[in-house]
Amino acid sequence: MSLDLSSNTGTASEIAVARQADHIAFLHRAPFVADALTLGFLPGFREDYGYQETQYQNLSLPVGMLDNDFRNPDLDRFVDRFFQHEPRVGVIGDIYEHDDVDDHVAAVRGIQGSHPEAELIVVPKCQAVIEEIPEDLVLGYSRGYADRLAHEFSDPAEWRRRRVHILGGSPPKQLDAIRQLTRPTLTDEPPADIVGVGWNGLHRGAQFGEFWTADGWDDSGRDADHVTVRKTVRHSLARVREFWRTHGIWPETTPQNEGLNVEYEGPSPADLEDAACTECGTNVCRTCRGPYVAEYDTGAICGYCSYECYFSHRHRNNLEEIAGEQSVYLPPA
Repeated sequence: MSLDLSSNTGTASEIAVARQADHIAFLHRAPFVADALTLGFLPGFREDYGYQETQYQNLSLPVGMLDNDFRNPDLDRFVDRFFQHEPRVGVIGDIYEHDDVDDHVAAVRGIQGSHPEAELIVVPKCQAVIEEIPEDLVLGYSRGYADRLAHEFSDPAEWRRRRVHILGGSPPKQLDAIRQLTRPTLTDEPPADIVGVGWNGLHRGAQFGEFWTADGWDDSGRDADHVTVRKTVRHSLARVREFWRTHGIWPETTPQNEGLNVEYEGPSPADLEDAACTECGTNVCRTCRGPYVAEYDTGAICGYCSYECYFSHRHRNNLEEIAGEQSVYLPPA
């Protein structure tokens, strides 16, 4: 929420205005992002993967937020992606050196020339860069698993008076950052204006039957056969929304979507006939617990009919599985 405070505004109300975000983002693939949109989150994706929605019928999702591929950054490519998707919010890139500020600012101005309503986020990755970024641009405050987190190279005072988006970190960690950037000071410094927050870590817990709560991960759904990963993510999203509402961060207005109708097509007959287990040859789509999929550092993507086949094949061939965000391994339910 943009700050428009009179001289008579009290500290408490000033902080409340500063803390209420314009958007709470959730970047993921379909169908999870469709549920997030229905719940009021700003949907989006990182420039290198998209929504992956081709398996669904009658599904049209807006691109609310576009993140950059921070592991393989390319400023020109991101600008091209922005004009392709025309998101409401864009994380244009991380700036590690003073010499890179001008190029990123020029890219922002180029986008703003034709999309003046777009919110562009620039992410400083060293102390010297913060004050070099023009004050009308939103600063990205890294709080997740990035190589350089904002609190590691800067003081909260350096982010005050600025518009800030909190990037990554669980809601309690993000709330802690918000409080540090907006709490009263002895010198009555204006707070930072929290424009938005975003966290995409719900899916990892859901793969193990756990949903997020304000008190930590809850595994009560782990042994429930009727609880799917999608239902678990949706339950976590609802808990996150309630958390932000409780603390006054949830936006006054959220994206609207009427009549969303998602129909899952399922595997085609050809898929059913050509889905052999890498280890034993059994059709993975015809087993009661499969398929299990793993991506390895060799570039191979293998499907298995059971966890036992996955485990046996991986160890017998000394395969190293890709970990983290890039992993497509689905652990057993």
